Amino acid sequence: MQHERYITSAVIALLLLSAAPLTASALQTNNTVAGHPDLHASVVDNEFTTGTEATLDLYVQNDGVITQGGNANYQERVKTARATRLSVSGGDSPITVHTKQYPAGDIGDGVNGPYGIDITVPEDAEPGTYHLTVHASYTYTAEVRYGPSQPRYTDYTRDVTFDVPVVVRDRAQFQVVNHSTDARINQRGTYSVSIKNVGSEVATNADVKVSSQTQAVTFGSSGRSASASVDRWEPGETKTLTYDTAVDDIADVHNYSVPVDITFADADGVTRQSNRLLTTFRPRPEQTFTVDDIESTLRIGRGDGTLTGTVTNTGPEPIHDATLVVANNDSAFSFDQRAVSLPDLDAGESGFFSFDGGTVPKTANLSSLPVELAVHYDNEQDDTYTSDVHEVHAAVGPYKSIFDITAVNKIPAGTRGDTPKDSDWSELTFQVTNNGDTTLHNIKPSIVFDSQYFERPIESNYRTSVIGTLEPGESTNVTYAVSAAGVAGGTTYPLDVVVNYDRPNGVTRTTTSYTVPVSISPSSSLPLLPIGGGAIILIGILLGAFIWKRRSPDEDEDGEA
Repeated sequence: MQHERYITSAVIALLLLSAAPLTASALQTNNTVAGHPDLHASVVDNEFTTGTEATLDLYVQNDGVITQGGNANYQERVKTARATRLSVSGGDSPITVHTKQYPAGDIGDGVNGPYGIDITVPEDAEPGTYHLTVHASYTYTAEVRYGPSQPRYTDYTRDVTFDVPVVVRDRAQFQVVNHSTDARINQRGTYSVSIKNVGSEVATNADVKVSSQTQAVTFGSSGRSASASVDRWEPGETKTLTYDTAVDDIADVHNYSVPVDITFADADGVTRQSNRLLTTFRPRPEQTFTVDDIESTLRIGRGDGTLTGTVTNTGPEPIHDATLVVANNDSAFSFDQRAVSLPDLDAGESGFFSFDGGTVPKTANLSSLPVELAVHYDNEQDDTYTSDVHEVHAAVGPYKSIFDITAVNKIPAGTRGDTPKDSDWSELTFQVTNNGDTTLHNIKPSIVFDSQYFERPIESNYRTSVIGTLEPGESTNVTYAVSAAGVAGGTTYPLDVVVNYDRPNGVTRTTTSYTVPVSISPSSSLPLLPIGGGAIILIGILLGAFIWKRRSPDEDEDGEA
């Protein structure tokens, strides 16, 4: 019995010793987690219209796959795409991709993004659905073996490619097909732009704005931009829009850029901005004139001078209803009219002008005058404009009275009481000469008296005579009925004469006084000696007073003598 117990104990001990290595081996067994990422690409808000620069939001869905489960952390690792780089291209589509590379980093299980991809849909892209190519390159762990020792990772690099759709939808889009202006430099006018809806969708409630990028051109009343509206714009339809414009005198004849911005409602009523348009504005050349052949008969102290010359329309347009105006605001001279009519002038044609009744004050001391002339005219569109000012220099001659008046005969001294009798009147004849350069009409030389009746030795019954016409340099005689006091015999008395006359243009002028010496012959009815020294002294005093009060011709009310 004792011997059997020893044998049993030995067998058990042998069994235990043989089982020990198995237990140690079992305790050293490793666990494994296996799997891989599963990426898919998608986009949202992927509808765009042509002529659009936009950002496409790209999302990456990772449906990570676990083929052998285990530790949760290791499961997350095998499902994650690490160091992911996205490459995007337009492929065969007309779409331009600007964000060609996107470092997305780690893409875990679930939805990742958005990743903003900048694109441009060109204006000439046909409506439809296009696909962008998305290439994803990443690293992942396919298997993790872990146990009591450090885990062991099995890593791979993988490339996958996806196609994502981009929809180019129908829309209204526009193209400038023509533009023109009738505005000239330094004028107002209109600017017309013809725009065609080259898209496939109707546009409504369109606002079309043109803008100027220079101070030389303005649109609207006085601004840098102006707008016009279109209620409905069908595909293929061309609209011509007209804007008021003005071109400054600093402008040149060349093309100026004009941006055109169109805001409209699409078929769904959504407000949209058009594709960018750019047109040009080219002003027409300025209407110009020349003033030549200037001749002047202006004289100091005279009011009958003329200024003549020719105006030439140097183009480029015909003009009509034109006048030439004196633009000076100068008191040194004046004309009967500050504006004279010009004939209708085609480009290159000339017209004669004459300003009459030119008056230069007697106090002036000059040999020429600057005269500023401008043309007021209507163009072919019946718009009224004023040309630039042309300065000409008019020669001014020295003073010379417009008339010469001299007494032809003496008058006899007689007995003149308070009321002279008919027999007391004698004829006094003056010679009147036209010293001017034009024919004068309705000339009325009149004797005027400043003193009282009893203070002057001569009295006149008919003080005004009339001359119908006097040519330049022509003379004629006029006669007055006068009576001289007997005590004035043998003396010379200064009579004042003022002349009213009509110029050729119908303007009536009045000269200042001319002093005409009149000789009084001695009286035959009164002996000289009985007069006595007192009478002679009285006559001398009277004559001296009259002569002191008299003066030579001076300016008339218009500065003319």
